[in-house]
Amino acid sequence: MNLNFLRHPFVMLQTVPAGIALSVGAASLVFVYLEKFLIFDAFAAFLPELAPETARTVLAVIAGGAMSALTLTYSIVLVVFALAAGNLAPRMLKRFTSDIVNQVTAGVFGGTFLYALLTASFVEADFVPRAALLGAEILATLCVMQLIYFVRNVSESVAIDDEIAAITRNLKSAIEARWRRNEQEKEDAVGKESEAPGDFTFEIIAGKPGYLGSLDEDKLIAIAAEQDVTLEVQKARGVYTLGEEVMVKATKELDEETVEAIQKRISIRPSRSSDSPVEFSVNLLLEIALRALSPGVNDTFTAIATVDSLSDVFSQAAAQENGSSLVHRDKEGNIRLLVPELSIENLINQAFHPLRQASGNNILMAICLARAYARLCATCSRGVQNRLKEHGLLLIRELERAGHLPDDIESVIEILPPEIRKANRERQDKKKK
Repeated sequence: MNLNFLRHPFVMLQTVPAGIALSVGAASLVFVYLEKFLIFDAFAAFLPELAPETARTVLAVIAGGAMSALTLTYSIVLVVFALAAGNLAPRMLKRFTSDIVNQVTAGVFGGTFLYALLTASFVEADFVPRAALLGAEILATLCVMQLIYFVRNVSESVAIDDEIAAITRNLKSAIEARWRRNEQEKEDAVGKESEAPGDFTFEIIAGKPGYLGSLDEDKLIAIAAEQDVTLEVQKARGVYTLGEEVMVKATKELDEETVEAIQKRISIRPSRSSDSPVEFSVNLLLEIALRALSPGVNDTFTAIATVDSLSDVFSQAAAQENGSSLVHRDKEGNIRLLVPELSIENLINQAFHPLRQASGNNILMAICLARAYARLCATCSRGVQNRLKEHGLLLIRELERAGHLPDDIESVIEILPPEIRKANRERQDKKKK
C-alpha cells in the first residue's frame, strides 16, 4: 500500500496533532480505571483532595484554557502562513506545516482539553479521580510552558535569515546523504564484476503529468532482477513530465503487466514536493532571492544572504561530486537501475542564471554574485570553474547592457577571480578589433 500521502505537510498537520491529542485524552481513562480498581494508599498523601464541585471547576478551567490556547495557536499559525506566502515565498508553507513544534503544540493543547473533559465526566458525589485530576494540573503546567516555547519558535519562523539558514542546513544534509548513498553503492560494487548494460531500446511513458517525486528503488531493482533487465530513469527528481513523455527505458521489451508495475513504483505528484530535497531546497532559496529582488519587495540583503548560502552549499556539493547518475545493483552485483541526479554544474546553472538576470540593475547584488563566483572558483574542480567563467562573463555583459557607469562595472570585475578577468580582457580586445 502506498502511504506516501501521509508525508504531505498538510496531512501531517492534521494527523500528528490528532494522534497526540487522542493519546493524551485516552490517558484520562487509564488513570480513572487504575484509581477505581487499584489501591493508591501509598500515593494518597501526594494526591490533591478536592470536593466534587471544586474538582469539576478546576477541570472546566483547564479545559477552557486549553481550548483557548489551541485557538490562539492556530490563529498565530495562520498569520505566519499569510506572512510567509506574501513576504517570503508561497512554497515555504510546506516548511511551516511540517514544523514539528506547531504539530506538537496543537496536539498537547487538544489532548489537555480532551483529558480534562473526560476526567470531569467521571467526577461523582462519592468519587473524585484524584490521580487523573493531578494529571490534568500537570498537563496545564505543560501547556503554559509549551505556549511560551511555541511563541518563541514562531518568532524565529518569520525571521527570514533564520529560515534561509534552516533551508541551507536541510540542503547540506540532503547533499551529504546523497554523497553517502553514492559511496555506499560504490563500496557494495567492489569485488562484484558485472557486464555493462546493453542498449536501452524499450520505452516506458510516465502515464500521467506531474513532477517526479520518490522512487521505490528496492521494488524497481527487484522487478528488473526478475525480468533480467536494466532500467534507466530518464528524468531527475523534481523535474516536470508530461504523461506521454518517456520516463523509463529498459534494455529489452517488457510485457504490459511489468510496465504497469514499474509505473506504480514511480511517484508523480501534481505539485513540487520535498521528495527531491536537493532540487526542492535550491528552488526554494532561489524563489526567496528572486522575490527579494523584485520591485515590490526590494530587499537586496535577503537576496545576498541567499546567494551566500548557495555558494556554501555548492562548494560542499563540488567537493563530494561523484557523477550525474546513481547506479543500483542487485545482490549478484548486476546493474539493475540507473537514476539520474542533477550535477553541481546543473545546480549552478539552475540557481545563478536567474539570479544574474535579476541583478543587472543592482550593483550591490552583482558584487555579491562576483564574490560567490570567486569563492567557488577557489574550491571547485576545473570543469566547474569553466562553467563559472561563463557565468562571470555573462554577469559583466548584463551590467554593460544595463548601462552602469564604467567605474561601477570595474568594481564588480575586480572581485572576480583572475581567470574570469583574463577572459573578459580577451573579450574586450576581440570586441575592439
